[in-house]
Amino acid sequence: MDLIALSRLGGRHLVTLHLLLDSQSVTRSAERLCTTPSSVSKTLNQLRALLGDQLLYRQGNQLLLTPFAERLGPSLQRLLRELNGLTSQEGFTPASWQGQLNIALRESGMVWPMGPILGQLMREVPGMMPIIWNKDEQALARLATGKLDFVILPHDQSQPLPSHPGLVWEPLREDRLVCLLRADHPALDKPWDLDAYLSWRHIAIRDTELANPFFEQSLAQLQVRRQIGATLPDFGSAAALLRQSDLILTAIEGWATQADLPGLVRLAPPFDYGAVTHSLVWYGPTGEEPALRWFRQRILQLGRVMVQG
Repeated sequence: MDLIALSRLGGRHLVTLHLLLDSQSVTRSAERLCTTPSSVSKTLNQLRALLGDQLLYRQGNQLLLTPFAERLGPSLQRLLRELNGLTSQEGFTPASWQGQLNIALRESGMVWPMGPILGQLMREVPGMMPIIWNKDEQALARLATGKLDFVILPHDQSQPLPSHPGLVWEPLREDRLVCLLRADHPALDKPWDLDAYLSWRHIAIRDTELANPFFEQSLAQLQVRRQIGATLPDFGSAAALLRQSDLILTAIEGWATQADLPGLVRLAPPFDYGAVTHSLVWYGPTGEEPALRWFRQRILQLGRVMVQG
């Protein structure tokens, strides 16, 4: 360990480097630090000399990260969290805390269940600024790198969960499935049973990080399968397509109850689909930092007492 070299690398350098790697902008980093771009540029030049790497380089109008800076980002994020824990041993005070909370979820998750939860959290922690990301194919992997604090997503309780080391899954609240179709759909003229369900094409919701839903596996065991007519990223966009087609959507009932869905009819699924839940996911090694531990416990508490409208 080169203690002399480490002594030259102060907290100001680390925080500035974190913001530069995150924003890839000297100007935006300066705004978040409440300082001038020239001051940030000076610190960046010092970091380049101390670390022996360009860190960021200009290509056209953009600043891009060097391979070394890309590798450094996750380690730096974890280091800053640990240092923040050292300076926050007294615990977490909601009324005075200032900071961002990075959460990834499907857009429909803001309708239910996270919209009401975040609203309450913002009243209890006025200094919190939620940063919401669309839950994409890399969301769970980004938890371990420190780029996200939490992921919230619905899934079947019997569904095999992705095996990302260090990730912790905690049920937020249980839910049910419901079938949605337009109010003048021809399927409504006949009895609603499994044969009717399977005789029409369906909308599939894309999520490459999760295995096939349990109800899909159950249908396969019955040696039947749905006909997929379209694949969309979320329930909201799927609902818009339902109004213009004869497709059927199997969705989360909590979302369907809270969302504004004029022109659509809800029916119970004509098959056994098992138990459905929303899970809160976080990266275990960083989850015990005082603020994140408080937010995790409060989100779980609020999720379990919410009343579905």
